[in-house]
Amino acid sequence: MVEGKGEAYLLIDVGHVLTHAAYIARVEGTARLAAVAEVTTTTAAEGGLLDGVRRATANLELLVGRQILDRAGEVRQPRDGDGHGVDGVVVTASLAPLLRVALVGLTCDFSLASAVRAATLPYVSLERTVSLEGPGDAWDAEDLEALVQEPPEVLVIVGGADGGPVAPIREMGETLSTAYSLLAASQRPAVVFAGNERACRPLEATFAGVVEVSAVANVRPSPEKENLGGLQGELAHLFYKRLGRSEGLRQLGTWAGSALRHDLDALARTLRFVACRHSLARGVLGVDAGGNGCRVLWVRPRGPALNWAAPFGLGSGLGALRQRRDPTAVVRWMCHPISWAEAWDRLSNIEVRPGGVPETEEDWDLQQAALREALGATWQGAVRAWAGYAEGQAVGEADMIVARGTSFTHARTPGQAALMLLDALQPTGLVRLALDWANLLPGLSGLAERDAQAAVQVYDNDALLELGTLVAPRGVLRPGSRALRVRLTVAGEERAELDVPAGSIRRLPLGVNERGRLELYPARGLDVGLGRRGRGGVVEVRGGALGIIIDARGRPLGLPKDEEARRAALEAWQREIEQA
Repeated sequence: MVEGKGEAYLLIDVGHVLTHAAYIARVEGTARLAAVAEVTTTTAAEGGLLDGVRRATANLELLVGRQILDRAGEVRQPRDGDGHGVDGVVVTASLAPLLRVALVGLTCDFSLASAVRAATLPYVSLERTVSLEGPGDAWDAEDLEALVQEPPEVLVIVGGADGGPVAPIREMGETLSTAYSLLAASQRPAVVFAGNERACRPLEATFAGVVEVSAVANVRPSPEKENLGGLQGELAHLFYKRLGRSEGLRQLGTWAGSALRHDLDALARTLRFVACRHSLARGVLGVDAGGNGCRVLWVRPRGPALNWAAPFGLGSGLGALRQRRDPTAVVRWMCHPISWAEAWDRLSNIEVRPGGVPETEEDWDLQQAALREALGATWQGAVRAWAGYAEGQAVGEADMIVARGTSFTHARTPGQAALMLLDALQPTGLVRLALDWANLLPGLSGLAERDAQAAVQVYDNDALLELGTLVAPRGVLRPGSRALRVRLTVAGEERAELDVPAGSIRRLPLGVNERGRLELYPARGLDVGLGRRGRGGVVEVRGGALGIIIDARGRPLGLPKDEEARRAALEAWQREIEQA
């Protein structure tokens, strides 16, 4: 990448189904998004990832009237005096699976707890945590068998303060070394030791001839001190080393002239900036609905970024959704009467040919129903997995939700995108909703490393489509009864006032970049996030494409059991969210 502040940049994001390209250029001194393009991601049989990236870039050239590639298909760097070429390329990709990590330690409350915090990274899947704490510090047969039958890619061993006893660590190593010596060399995990520094050489000796041990700084050198950086750095090294072994991704990095970054890692960095920039104490929830799976990120101003990935997607990931064998799955979210068998027959076509655009109302209905089911199942798994990390906060409760994925960004209206989010995640309280409509957020973290001013300017002006602020009370009332009374004031003048009936959705007009004061008076049985049930108050709110969204359908959200009543409710909610 060219040193110094540039005039134009190319951002590439490679997904399992689609490849996105964005052209960033300075206009009168301000960096702005000039154009975006997307193409189907190409496989090795179709010319490799680079072929699709070049096609997406060629489409950008037509849109901006500038040559970005030379005749050989290489990037023209730096930008020349005629405006052709770019001053840098940022590449992110979701193609690499998460790094599967298992942790083994002596005590839950000290070194192992620190190791869990260190390994909570966007590109890490924490498969198993094993503590030898207990009578005799003995192994649980089930834990040891699982570590051998389904070996992780990386085994992290921790335990002991620096200068403490060596024997417990050596014995742990002897057991694991014996177990892994029975596996083929290709199946053995990489071993990282982040414990008592005195135990490093004895542990290495136990694994001699089996696997090489990488030693990093002790995550808990003393009961009062924690040191996570060494282990986090080693896990990052192992992940990106594996990423570099992919021929397609290696070629892409060489072509771009810059290091490729995993999109979840990059997205977490950008969402951290968002949380800090807007003083979002409860953080930001990032949602990515992809073809082969759904992923969620919970990023707060401080602390680890929590991630969860599930195989339920809208392309090849539909197979995992079908395997749940729930006969009501997907069809329960459809307005059109369709049998479970017919729904899955159609979804099977999408599974083998993802990326297509729905052609009929029924097709749109089916695709959006599948997204609700896939994202809902993913979210349920995340809530369970994150239960121990909330630190006194409701699990996954955030001040802002940012959604990514073609099903959201290609939804026919912002209201449809918002309703899919509400149905799948069922957020409560006051939450800002937004879409990463141009798939820019991962790339902005890479751009910030090169040109921080440009990254901030693009974020402020172009990155998000703000849908508005959601008000969603927790609790359930009889349908039709008054759920809450709201009054919106803008610049000292009343904009709207209404009673919202339970079981309905209402919107108040407040445009993008507009701010207002919202008075909330909930019914006694509802909690709008102001301390307790029935408590009202005045809150500052931001507008968006949908203004203020009042979701009084209840939490947890229940669907009528009668088929006709259920379809009527779904149709009513779709109408209501489109009505200002």
